[in-house]
Amino acid sequence: MFILALHGFTGCGADFAPLAQQVSGDWHCPELPGHGFEPQLDCSPQGTVDCINELITHHQPPVTTQKILLGYSMGARASLLHAAYHPGVWDALILISANPGIEDETERTNRRIADAELADSIERLGMQAFLEFWQETPLIRSQKHITGNLRASMQANRLKNTSTGLAKSLRQFGQGDAPNLWPELGKLTVPALLITGEKDTKYTNIAHRMQAVLPHSSHFTIANASHMPHLEQSDPVKMAIHTFLADL
Repeated sequence: MFILALHGFTGCGADFAPLAQQVSGDWHCPELPGHGFEPQLDCSPQGTVDCINELITHHQPPVTTQKILLGYSMGARASLLHAAYHPGVWDALILISANPGIEDETERTNRRIADAELADSIERLGMQAFLEFWQETPLIRSQKHITGNLRASMQANRLKNTSTGLAKSLRQFGQGDAPNLWPELGKLTVPALLITGEKDTKYTNIAHRMQAVLPHSSHFTIANASHMPHLEQSDPVKMAIHTFLADL
């Protein structure tokens, strides 16, 4: 089983280490455009799709191998985008804290402006100061409850990013610039597992909506977790994924 796992904004592939160690499969956890020491600077939707295509070509999973695309937050957005563009590639999707896009054009414009302002602040503040600010935002604050070693590793990895790369990611693949994929969900016929933290009410409600539209989807809510359930409560996430994959 080939598993390609795509991380969230400011994150990296190593964020999936707890899952990759406990869920069997041939895991590949790359850095997305705009992330890492030497970020690829084409972070646009098409650039992101091209990056995923290059990863598939590089790893060349056998034709007979089941191919699973897993994404968290921004990575879930990238996963949905690639699945919409190339629906025949994947045998299943696992989407953690996913949002298919902003439907209202005024809201999209406002989000695009907010993303651009945040990108400016990253370049102005630098990585250390920006992360201190970012990790106090309501959506991210719950990550303080991640256990010590995991949190320390996550923090160290986040500091490997560059302000230039993250700013480019926000300007080109923030929610204001990413396509609205809600109209495409009904066309995705592969099995899909949606995972959200129960304390993350916004994304849990989005997952309920997605489940109603995705033809073959299930939704698993993780107790005592918010936006990053795979690190906040890794054991139940591991079990949900293991059960889903076993049933394919």
